Amino acid sequence: MTPAFPAPGAPVVFDLDGTLVLSEHVHRRTWFRFFDDWGAAVDEDTYRREFLGRRADDALREVDGPWRDADPDELTGQLVAHGTALAGAVEAVPGATELVTALAARGHRLAVVTSARRGWAEKILGDVLGVAALIELVVAAEDVVRGKPDPEGYLTACRSLGVDPAGCVAFEDSPAGVAAVVAAGIGTVVGVRTTTGAAGLEAAGAHRTVPDLAPGRLLAPAD
Repeated sequence: MTPAFPAPGAPVVFDLDGTLVLSEHVHRRTWFRFFDDWGAAVDEDTYRREFLGRRADDALREVDGPWRDADPDELTGQLVAHGTALAGAVEAVPGATELVTALAARGHRLAVVTSARRGWAEKILGDVLGVAALIELVVAAEDVVRGKPDPEGYLTACRSLGVDPAGCVAFEDSPAGVAAVVAAGIGTVVGVRTTTGAAGLEAAGAHRTVPDLAPGRLLAPAD
């Protein structure tokens, strides 16, 4: 018999961008428009290593560039403005809405931990996915001191839900996100291969990987 997945009652925590929605192209365009504004030469390898899946505040503080003496809040505001203008280009990862709906119907508590700001998260969960009412908790960029790959966001979610991380399942699409999940001690880590291949996700600590969130490939039939 195929065991139930996730285990009955296990809380499920999702990353947002790249995991529930196909938005990496939007974030990439946002970042490279920002780099152009500052006259910064950032290659693809550096972008993927230093910026992909990370909170803007952390990346801009840690990565040297012509913005180093600018106010981090103003820099983040520039990125938010660029990203908001492109929000209409975001689409759901195949199966995302159906998976969230099915998990909620089975009684799983659901949370989102994102490197994005709360306004973006609420817009995407509501307008793009239509699942805002099913998500019990959102931990956004402004809710933590340290972003991914630091585990603070996931530990905050588990603490707020009052659950043991070891009994949770998490879905992530980037090595930085998977590293955060692993460091938080979450028991089951699923990598979604939308922005990173299986090898990169597994190297970061994912236990399994999937190409999308189609419930048929993830959930055992309900009794």
